[in-house]
Amino acid sequence: MTQSDQTGAEHEAEASRTGLWLLGGGAFALLLTGLLLWWREGDRLFTDGLIAAIVACF
Repeated sequence: MTQSDQTGAEHEAEASRTGLWLLGGGAFALLLTGLLLWWREGDRLFTDGLIAAIVACF
């Protein structure tokens, strides 16, 4: 009975760890995308593109 409890706990820990890795990877990908946009567009990104995106949300 304790064997199945340990296996379930290990599976939950593994799933939690995988979720954290996915969240970290997504945050890193967003950071890299922002850096690429900044490198390509520079200040225009925040003066024109970001303002237009915010306005489009409303």
